[in-house]
Amino acid sequence: MPDERLVGYWSDEDLYQGAMEAADIAFRSDGTGWTYWSRDGGPFNVLRFVWHTGASHTLTLDLHQELSGTWELHDHATQHRVSSQAARDKQIVLAYEITAGQNLYRKPATLLQFDQQISIGTIGNRFTYKRELAQTEYDPTTRSP
Repeated sequence: MPDERLVGYWSDEDLYQGAMEAADIAFRSDGTGWTYWSRDGGPFNVLRFVWHTGASHTLTLDLHQELSGTWELHDHATQHRVSSQAARDKQIVLAYEITAGQNLYRKPATLLQFDQQISIGTIGNRFTYKRELAQTEYDPTTRSP
């Protein structure tokens, strides 16, 4: 049974002051999701996965695709140019905790913390809840599944 508290869009941008990059993770209620890492100046990376939760607050991510490339702003909209796409076959099992806390600005926030980084150097282990996902929302590189 999936932990419905995970469903939504989580980000680390409200946890680190002055960061030139941000890492996000999204969990859809249908058991799919993605990570999104981007840096000022245009590079990005997406990991698509299937997820489920188990006993003792464990989260399993079955990574199945990785995309990378560059992004640009055009008329206040972000456009992604995928330059690399590869299949992945990796499973990550994480212990997690969801707690009430504060963000960088000392405002109340729901915090998600994993026992390890998802991708060393890009996707860390701490996030704040940002928003709900639209039913039709998928990772930023696509508008459909």
